[in-house]
Amino acid sequence: MLFKSRRLLESVFLAVVSIASVFQLRAPAELQSLLWSEAILITALLLASLLGSKRVRRVCVIAIPSAPVLFGVLARFLGQPVAFELTAFSTLGCLALALACQTIKPRYVGLSVVISGFLVLFSSSISDDRSAFVFPLLWMVGCVWHLIANRWERLDLAIPESVTRSTINRPAAVLFSAILLFGTAYYAKHHTLHTSKLGLGIMPTSGGSKWSDPAARNGVGTGDAAIAAKDHAESFGAVDTDVFIESTESSLFDMFNDMVGEPKKRTKYEQRQALANQNLIPSHEQTSKSEQGSSSFSTDRSAPQEHNHFDNVVNDSVLQWEGPTGIRLALHRYDEFDGIVWTSSDHESANRVHHSTIDGNDWFFDPNSQSWRNTGEISVGLVKVLRLDSPRIPAPMMTAGLHVKDINRADFFEIAEDGCFQMPGRDKVPPLTVFHLACGCISEDDIRSGLTAQHASLDSQQSDWQQLTHSITRDLSGDYEKLDAVIKYLRSEFTFDRASVPRDGVPLQRFVQSRSGGDHLFATAAAVAARHLGLRSRLVTGFYVRPDSFEFAAGHASVLPSDVHVWAEVQLDDGRWFEIEATPGYIAPDFKASLWLRSRQAAAMYWPHGLMTLCITLMVVFTRQRWIDVCLVARWKAACWMSPRHKYRLAIRTIESRARMLGMPRMIGQTQREWIRSLTQSDQLILSNAMQFCDIADHLSFGSSASDNAPSICTEAAKQLVRTLDRRTLARLLAHPTS
Repeated sequence: MLFKSRRLLESVFLAVVSIASVFQLRAPAELQSLLWSEAILITALLLASLLGSKRVRRVCVIAIPSAPVLFGVLARFLGQPVAFELTAFSTLGCLALALACQTIKPRYVGLSVVISGFLVLFSSSISDDRSAFVFPLLWMVGCVWHLIANRWERLDLAIPESVTRSTINRPAAVLFSAILLFGTAYYAKHHTLHTSKLGLGIMPTSGGSKWSDPAARNGVGTGDAAIAAKDHAESFGAVDTDVFIESTESSLFDMFNDMVGEPKKRTKYEQRQALANQNLIPSHEQTSKSEQGSSSFSTDRSAPQEHNHFDNVVNDSVLQWEGPTGIRLALHRYDEFDGIVWTSSDHESANRVHHSTIDGNDWFFDPNSQSWRNTGEISVGLVKVLRLDSPRIPAPMMTAGLHVKDINRADFFEIAEDGCFQMPGRDKVPPLTVFHLACGCISEDDIRSGLTAQHASLDSQQSDWQQLTHSITRDLSGDYEKLDAVIKYLRSEFTFDRASVPRDGVPLQRFVQSRSGGDHLFATAAAVAARHLGLRSRLVTGFYVRPDSFEFAAGHASVLPSDVHVWAEVQLDDGRWFEIEATPGYIAPDFKASLWLRSRQAAAMYWPHGLMTLCITLMVVFTRQRWIDVCLVARWKAACWMSPRHKYRLAIRTIESRARMLGMPRMIGQTQREWIRSLTQSDQLILSNAMQFCDIADHLSFGSSASDNAPSICTEAAKQLVRTLDRRTLARLLAHPTS
């Protein structure tokens, strides 16, 4: 039974690893609640098949492979269909788990191991997750343990007098295998050459002339290939060619008017009331033209109008993004605010990009990023422009450079006055152009150490918000803590509603009073609060990549006109800008903290809990024998439902565990009767009861079953023996081995 239990647990572990690898493949594309429900159901069926009665085990073993099929049907009913291939993989993993629970025939266990190994290797090979290699490593370590155990078990059964079963070699062999596997994986991860696409085409191009034209695989070339390029984010059209004769592209100005609302036209008297002593705009037409030219952004807007959309539009995506979702793609930045309108300062001019060749590819970098892009971590994303009437290139935070295939001229790109990449001399970015964007990464440690307040902005026109900012941050000391407190206050105490547009007053004051408004007001409030704290801030407009916009089959996320968004950025001492997201409902930027910073934060926040845990741990360590004995007694009392034979074995194991704690384990080759006799020989009464228990147990295990009261007698004898040979009695008997 011990060998069967060992084989059962090992094969179940390997099957569980295979199911986990498939679930990791399914997680990005499925509804999380259904996925977790399926995992919980499979876990419950597994526990029932291991701990239940024989009839329950049979039912659960049949039900385990049916769980993925059931949830696949349920997902389609709820409008969240699961791919048939993934459902088949999950069913195959559950079949391996069901076979692992059947230890009656060894071939079932072997078949389960083979199926689980295939699933783990296949799932990890097609997964894009960087941590997918963990599953084959876990499976290999478990399989090595399983094979070594089977080998030594066969040797032990073949020559029992010359081979002593020991657990010393198994952990050493498994540890050596794990180190070897992890070392090989680390070497392969950092030293394997990058793969490239097949150089020889096997199909003619869609309009091209060469069999090996890359358009045969990427959808690029002439004719209808440019239209087909819209299906995948990595396929692109020629930069110098405008594909469409008639264009329906919208500018960022049009999208904001549709989703946020048009800027209100204000009279000179209203401007004087709002702007106080600021320079006035001569007419409202100039304000509208300025925003349409993207040199300003007004916070005073009317309610968005409801528009009718045609049903025959195949795809209204503006961009396609291949990279992490939940991020923001910036198009325009504004750093001056007069109380109503954000504008871009004129003290900066456009900068030329720096041309650099990396691995044979032409990259164009922002010269201002030279100080930090060679020291920090760089991630590369991919954006394809489909229908955007703007010469600006949508880019994430801290974009250092870009690359476009077959483009090696630096005059194609430049850095605008506000720090955004753009294509000078063009009315818009050519459709279907793909940009590879190199973005810098910033950690929470960098923000905490590089965020220093210079001088607070004391604006009397924003007194209400300034007073509220002061009340939120007055008990805090660090600049990062103050800014984080304001952002959390906006995300928790205010309501995001683009249709909420009060009629009169300054927009920010109305927003603070009503505690409801659009994302442009949330971003404005966050930027103004940062200035009140002495930090330099600016407003950013662009697009938000929704997590639910990711298309699993295509491998990219589609950005729609409704995904226009406004947020804010704050500058560090070294000149870098980082995002702050104050609007509830949008995922905040994830700034990773180092292990040392997380440890300090946890120690500062949970030091009372840590101190209490340490005291409890020390108490448990010094009184561990008593607590182990309590657990043994609890396990014995909870076994009332077990059969008499199982109770007999559990009683022996309980007494063996108590004696092992006291330094008197049962020696290998010593029978249970002899060992119990050696323990109890100093007390004749206990010895008599122990021998009676051994006689009844032998009769129950090896004798005939004619006696109907033998099971009950053995149960009572086991209870009496476990109660008699407690920890104190065993300690007394071991202290006085003879009478």
